[in-house]
This record gives sequence, structure tokens and C-alpha cells, in this order.
Amino acid sequence: MERKLAAILSADIAGYSRLMAYDQEATVRTLTAYREQIEALVREHRGRVADFSGDNFLAEFPTAIGAVECAIEIQRVLRARNADIPEERKMQFRIGAHMGDVAVDGDRLYGDGVNIAARLEALAEPGGICISATVHEQVRNKASVAYDDLGDQTVKNIPDQVHVYRIDLEGRPGETQAAAGASPLLRRLAMSAAAIVLLALVIWAAWPRIVGLGLDAAGLGGPPTNPDLPAAPSLVVLPFANMSDDREQEYFSDGITEDLTNALAGNPHLFVISRNSAFTYKGRAAKVEDIAHELGVRYVLEGSVRKAGDRVRITAQLIDATTGFHQWSHQYDRQLDDIFAVQSEISEQILGAVGAEISGAELARIRAKPTEDLSAYDAYTRGLAHFARYTRADFHEARRLFERAIEIDPGFASAHALLGATYSAEYGLGYSFDERLRARALAKARDAIRLDPRDPRAYTLQAALHMQSPESMDRAITAAEKAIELAPSFPTPYMFRGFALARKGQIADGLDSIRKAFRLDPRAADNPASNAALAGIYARSGQMDRAVELWQAARAANPDLLAPRLLLIEYYANDGDAGKARELAAEVLRGDPDITAELASQFITRLGRAGDSATLVATLRKAGLP
Repeated sequence: MERKLAAILSADIAGYSRLMAYDQEATVRTLTAYREQIEALVREHRGRVADFSGDNFLAEFPTAIGAVECAIEIQRVLRARNADIPEERKMQFRIGAHMGDVAVDGDRLYGDGVNIAARLEALAEPGGICISATVHEQVRNKASVAYDDLGDQTVKNIPDQVHVYRIDLEGRPGETQAAAGASPLLRRLAMSAAAIVLLALVIWAAWPRIVGLGLDAAGLGGPPTNPDLPAAPSLVVLPFANMSDDREQEYFSDGITEDLTNALAGNPHLFVISRNSAFTYKGRAAKVEDIAHELGVRYVLEGSVRKAGDRVRITAQLIDATTGFHQWSHQYDRQLDDIFAVQSEISEQILGAVGAEISGAELARIRAKPTEDLSAYDAYTRGLAHFARYTRADFHEARRLFERAIEIDPGFASAHALLGATYSAEYGLGYSFDERLRARALAKARDAIRLDPRDPRAYTLQAALHMQSPESMDRAITAAEKAIELAPSFPTPYMFRGFALARKGQIADGLDSIRKAFRLDPRAADNPASNAALAGIYARSGQMDRAVELWQAARAANPDLLAPRLLLIEYYANDGDAGKARELAAEVLRGDPDITAELASQFITRLGRAGDSATLVATLRKAGLP
């Protein structure tokens, strides 16, 4: 057996089982064509395919730059080929690359070099590439891409942490972004961020009245910095650490965190920081006192989850950050089917520890099981992980998982609400212009409310849908206020309510509601896409440099977001930079070849943009939209 140093590419197909279940014949046909293309590209870069079976392939190269340039070319070629394939059949590879020692036995490769490349592959996004620090050191000034520094990562069956970089195919060559600004963080926040980007536009029409009240963009405030403690007991639920041997169980520990946050957020006598701000601390080393000070809360709940077979161990502790005292702590070793009982016990213990009042009805709400079937719950939590990324592909995967949860348990109200949210967001963000999506979303909201009239997600969905129709602002306000009544610490309904009030001319009340949303989500400023909510307001107040900066940040945060790209096209076209306008128009068409200037104009107008739509259509056509 020969040993040598080699650069290894490991890749697999994201969602391969789903593709085969959907259309086996078409999937095999597409994979065969893609395999021929991949093998040709590997040969062109002086590499050798060591294995290509099912949805995986492994290749070796004599140099790191050869491996990375091949990976980049594979992703770019396959992205172009995917453009002509229906969304549900798009085939995307995840690629990992590492330079290390390998053992060669005939055509087969073994060793740490192969194992680490495979673990890097698992960290990559569909259509993405992750590389080790060893590879980055050799290619950082050679490949025509940028890099996101993801820092040290713990990977399965590798004793030492691996320093990982994500290749940004759209970034400036040679540029490396720090881990704090890397895309995984943005994906964590994208759920609220995309909603805020969607909402920000509707305030444009009301802007003259805002100015009339003597308020400017700064008067809106935005997310607060080191806010004061609320009068009510206040806390944040930090992301529970995944202590399972399987890194793929991350979705489960994140689901536990979200469920606890939601349970506590429904108490009217408690102030709970949003899940989105809490997740900005995921994987970061920070003192509890600093976290509490930055978020403006007294208590911090932290813990860990270990899932193994049919057993789960959850540890949790509540810390009073003003004194450093451990107010409460406990460890639960239970059967997996006791997971809902453990969550309700933790919630009850926390409420008692901080002195929050709890009524009989509140207790019943906390103890209610969302579903009796753990497999439905598993599909639901997996769906949440995809939904939070807010890309076209992830919406479709989340939809499949929510549908699976409903198939298992038709009475699972939250799964109905989140399924409806995938339709609503896809339509509201311009990923699809099919009007039937709104009808499907409304039907799912009604189903969720019928099954559980106390589910705030269903009313939040209703508010989002009514926000998409200028004549339905009263309905949006009613639905948002019902969601606030059921979950006083949910920030999104406050945001919907605020923009709907502003659209109706009740500017002062609207701004107050928006400020409440920001107070519940004080780290929104950490996410460029969230801050882009203010871009339209800055634009209306004449602060175009700031507006453009925020639109560009939103564009970078999510490659599928349509609104910031269209608004930048209009800005650059009117500002005399026709080249940038055409470049952005081409980018829009690559993402959605069927979009036209008329459809794009209708989309922006639907979200509340003021101004003559005919002029906007002409501007978009001049930039290159058909």
C-alpha cells in the first residue's frame, strides 16, 4: 500500500434521497450527465477520480490549487446547468477539500486526508465548498474567489478541531471575512431578517408623514445598544450545545432551544429576547455578564443536549447575570419520548425561579404537547433548520419536511403554520409570482388556527399575508395583535403591526411598535440583512449612500433576495452607473430566468414602493430585464 501527500476532494449530493423519491429516472439521468461533466473537469485539472458511487465522489490532485480550481469550476458549471432544471429536481453538490496524508490501495484512497475532506464536505452548503486551513494557506492568493473564515470546527471522528474556510464564489478575489461575519451566522438570522426586508418597503408611502412628525431615519432608532433592564423579569435562552456524537443532531439541540424560547415568550409577565438575537452567540466564547449587558436582560439560560438512541440528556442552568449567582440548575436523563415533558418542566422551573406569575391557563399551555409522534416532531425540527436559511432550495426542503410532519400527524398545528409560511415567504420575497401561493398559505394558517387557536405562529402568518395586500392593513393589524397577545415576546408581530399602522397613517403608534420589535431583538444590527429594513427609510430621507450600503449587505447575506437587487438596479440606473445596473439585472436573471421588468415592478409596488410604476418598468428594461 502506497502512502503519499495529496489534495483530496470529497463531494455528495444534497437531498439525494428526496430527488430519487421524487423522480428516480430523471435523477439518474441528470446524475449521469453531471458525472461525465465532473470527471472531465477533474481530468482537466490533472486530478483522478478515485470513487464515484451513488451520490458521492472522491478525487485526488497533486496540488491544492488544482483541487480548489476544479471544485470552483464544478460548482459554477453545475449552477449553470441547474438553471434549466425545475426547482424540485435541481441537483447540488457539497464539496470539501483537504491536503493531507493518504494511503493508496489500487484505485482506492484511505487515511486522515480522506476523512477530513469528507467532514468538510458535510459542513458545506448545497452548491458550496469548504476547505481546510492547510488548503487555504496554499491557495488564498491564487484562486479568483473570496473566503469566509469559519474558525475551528469540531468534526465527527477527528480528535482535533479543524480550521475551516468557506469559499465565497461571488466575493472579491483573495478576500477573507472573519468568522463573526460568516454566512452561517447570517443563515441563523435570515428568518427574521428576510421578514424585515420584506416589511421595510411598505413604510415608504408613509414617509412624508413621518418627516412631518419631525422624525428622521435616526428617530426610528433601530436595534438598541446595551439597553436598560425591563421592569419585568427578563432573560435570554442561549443556544443549547449539541453534545451528541453525531454533528448532524445540531438541528435537534437548536429545536430544543427554539421550543424553550417560544414557551417562555408566551408568558405575559416575562421579557424574553428573540431566538434570532440569542443565536448570534452560538459557538462564541462570551461571558454571561457581557451577554446579559449587551441584550439588556437579568437572567441567562444555557445548557446542552446529548441524544443517543432512544435516550436524551438535557442539562440546563439559569444564571442571574447581575450577581453571577446560579439561580437554578438541573440535569434530565430521560427516554426520548419524554422530551416534551422535560421542556415543560424546564419552563415551569424557570418561571418560578425568576418570580414570574403563572396562571392555570398558562400552565396548561406550557404542558400541551405539540404532537404525540416523535417522528413528526423530528421532521418538523429538521424543517425549521432549512426554513431559517431562507433560500429557494431550503424553502422547498423545509416544505417537504413540514408536509412529512403533517402526513405523520395531521393535527400538528405548528407544522401547518410553518408549511404556510414557506408559501407566504416564497411569494412575498419574489421567489415565485404564483398568486396561488397566497391562497395556500392562508389555507394553512386557517388549518393551524382550527387545530390550535393559541398558536401565535398561525396569526403571525396571517399578518404577513395581509401585509402583502395594501387594502388589508386592518386585517394585518388584527392578526398581529392576536399573535402579540399569545406571545408577548415575539418580535415579528410587533414589526408587522408597526409597518401596517404606518401604512395607515398612524405613524407614531407604528414607530413605537417597531421599536418594541427591535428591543426584543437587540442584536439585529449584527446582521446586515436585518439592518436593510431601514434602507428604504434612508432612501426616502435622501441618505442614499447609507441605503445603498444596506441594500448591498442584504444582497450579500442572501443570494436569492430579489428586492434589494431591484432597488439597486433602479438606483444605479438613475445615478448614471448603467454598467452596475446591467450587472445586477444579469444577476437577477441568473437566479430567475423567467422574471420580466413588468413582474419585477409589480413585486416592488406590491411591497409598498412609492412612485410611478411605468417609470420603474422602463428603468428595469433599460438595465436589461426583458
